[in-house]
Amino acid sequence: MTTNRVINDPDRVVEDMLQGWIAAHGDTLRIDAGNARVVRLHGAPRRGKVGIVTGGGSGHEPAFLGYVGAGLCDAAAVGEVFSSPTARSFYDAMRAADGGAGVACLYGNYAGDNMNVAMAVQMAAAEGMAVRTVVANDDVPSAARGDEASRRGVAGEILMWKVAGARAAMGASLDEVIAIARHAMARTRSIGIGLSACTIPAVGKANFHIERGSMEVGIGHHGEPGMSVHRTATAADMAERMLDTLLPDLPFAPGDRVAVLLSGLGATPLMEQYILYGEVARRLQERGIQVVFRLVGNLFTSLEMMGITLTLMQLDDELLACLKAPCQSVALTLAGGLPPQPQEAIPTPPSVPARTPAQAQEQAQTARPQAARRTSQGPAIALDGAGSIVRELITAIVSHREFLSEIDGLIGDGDHGINMAKGFSGCGARLDAMDASQAAQLPAALQQLSQALMDDIGGSMGPLYGSFFQGFADVLGPEQEMDATLFGQALARAIADVQEMGKAQVGDKTLIDTLAPALQAYRQSLQAGAGFREALQAMEAAAEAGKESTRHLQARIGRSARLGPRSIGVLDAGATSCWLILSTLAQSLQRRLAQASA
Repeated sequence: MTTNRVINDPDRVVEDMLQGWIAAHGDTLRIDAGNARVVRLHGAPRRGKVGIVTGGGSGHEPAFLGYVGAGLCDAAAVGEVFSSPTARSFYDAMRAADGGAGVACLYGNYAGDNMNVAMAVQMAAAEGMAVRTVVANDDVPSAARGDEASRRGVAGEILMWKVAGARAAMGASLDEVIAIARHAMARTRSIGIGLSACTIPAVGKANFHIERGSMEVGIGHHGEPGMSVHRTATAADMAERMLDTLLPDLPFAPGDRVAVLLSGLGATPLMEQYILYGEVARRLQERGIQVVFRLVGNLFTSLEMMGITLTLMQLDDELLACLKAPCQSVALTLAGGLPPQPQEAIPTPPSVPARTPAQAQEQAQTARPQAARRTSQGPAIALDGAGSIVRELITAIVSHREFLSEIDGLIGDGDHGINMAKGFSGCGARLDAMDASQAAQLPAALQQLSQALMDDIGGSMGPLYGSFFQGFADVLGPEQEMDATLFGQALARAIADVQEMGKAQVGDKTLIDTLAPALQAYRQSLQAGAGFREALQAMEAAAEAGKESTRHLQARIGRSARLGPRSIGVLDAGATSCWLILSTLAQSLQRRLAQASA
C-alpha cells in the first residue's frame, strides 16, 4: 500500500515511532527492559513516591508518552493506533512506577482501557502492589449531564496528570493523589470540533467523511464522528458554541478562576488555534470568569485530523498550585525547582513470567481436580490432531482484515480488523514455536490463541476474545474427544465468560448479538434430536442472522453508543468477526465429523 505519509511499514508505525522517540529523548526516557510497549522515566521509580501511570492508544502524540517526566507521569503503556494497551503493558507500567508507596493509574474512559486496566490491577494485586485508578470522563457531548460516568476522556486527562503528578512529587500519599485526581476530573469539562477526518496508516483511508463546509461537534479523539453536524462557522461562532456547551454543565459561574487547555487535533495550524483561544478568552472575561492558567498547542491530537478541543477546569487554590508546579517532559515543561531526581532508578523486580490473565486462569484450571474422562455420546472428534482448527481461524481473520476494519471505521475507529489480524497472526507465531505434537492438541492451541489475543492486541477485543477462547480451553482441557454435548458446554462457558467481562446483552450491538443466538440455536437443535453436524449448521445460520441483526440496532454500549441514532444501519465489527469465527469453527468441525464417519 502506497501512501503519502512519512512511514516505513504501515503495520509497524508504533514500533518505529517508539524507536525514534527514544532516539530523540533517551536522555530522560527509556523503554522498559521487559516490555517494548512501556515508556518510563529515567530515575523512576523513586523510593517512597507514589507512582503515576497512564496509557492509551497511539496516534494522539504527544499523549500519552509525551507526559512521562518529572512532576508528571512516571510511566506510560503504549497501545496500537487508537487501541488500548494490553493488560500486560499496563501492568508492566505499574511495576515500572512502583516505588513502594503505591501507584495511581490515570486513564481515559474507553471500554478497552477499562478492561485491560482492571486485569492489570488484578495482576498487580497478586504481586502485592497497591494500585488505585481514576478514569477521565471530561467529554461533555458524549453523555448527558447526570450520566458523567459514561463520558469518555479527552484532553482533560492532561490536567489530571499535571495535578496528580505535582502532588505525588510533593510527597503526597496514594490516597491524597487519588483524591486530587478525582477532584480535578470533577471540575473539568471538554468539547471537540472536527473539520476533517483522519486516516489510520494501516487502513489507508479515512474512517468517515466530513463534507466541505461542515463541522462535527463533539468529535472523538479516536476519529469517531461527532454528536452532531453543522455548517462550518467562524472561530467566534465556534467559541460561542463550545462555551455554551461547557459552561452550564458544571456549571461555571462569574467569579470563577479557570484553566483553559486548547489543543489542535493534528492538522490545525497554531495560527488558528490562537485565533480560537482569543475568542474563548474574550468571552470568558465578558462572563466574569478569570483565566489564570492556559495551555495552547498540539497537546492531545488525533493523527492528522483538522479540528480543535477546548477544556476548562474550575480552579481552587490547591488545583492552581498543582497546575503551576514545575514539571519537565517532552510535551510540557514549566520552569521552577524540580523535586530531586535519583541518578538511577530503584531496581524493578524481575518480571514474573506467565502471569497474564489467561495464564493465571490456566494455572487455576490445573490446580482444580481433573474431570473424569468422558465417554462420548454419538459422533466425536479427537482433540489430539484438531489443533489445526486454530490455524483455520487465523486464516479466516487475517484474510478479512480490511473488511473488518472498513466496517469498524463507519462508526468506530477503524482498527478492528488490523488488531484482530495482528493478534491471530501472533498466535500463529506462537504455534510455530511450540512442539508440533503439543500444537496439534486443540486445548493447547486454543490456550495459545487466548494468550496471544490478551497479550498482543489490547483494546476491548483482546480481553473479550481472550476470555472466549480461554473458556473453550478450560472445558476441553481434561478431555480426549469432543462430542456434541461437550462442544455445547465449551461454547456456553466461553460466552458466559465474555458476558461476565463485557456486561453486554442481546440488543446492545456487540458480539453478544452473534454469540447468544448461536448458542440458543445449537442447544435447541440438539434438544430437537438433531446430531452434532446439524446442530453446528444451526449455530452457523443463527450466528449469521445475529450478525445481520446488528445492522438495524442502535449501539447501547462501547464507543459507538455515543453516536446515538447515527450507529443504526451499520454492522457491528465485533459481531461480524464473531460470525467469522463461529462460521469457520462450524465448517471445520463438520469436515472432521464427515471424515470420521467416512
